[in-house]
Amino acid sequence: MAMNVERFVWLIVGGGIALIAGLWLVAFFDAWSIAWLAGAGLALLGAGSLGGGIDSRIEI
Repeated sequence: MAMNVERFVWLIVGGGIALIAGLWLVAFFDAWSIAWLAGAGLALLGAGSLGGGIDSRIEI
């Protein structure tokens, strides 16, 4: 793991990967199954991480 990469980059990249993986799980499994719920949770976590990484760099 490269430690010289800033935290917001890890949040954006990791959040984007988690969001995509979660959306794929939601798309391929039956609604309300365990895998579907895991995908929905992963997508929410990814979206939050992605938003947090972007928000940390915005200055008003």
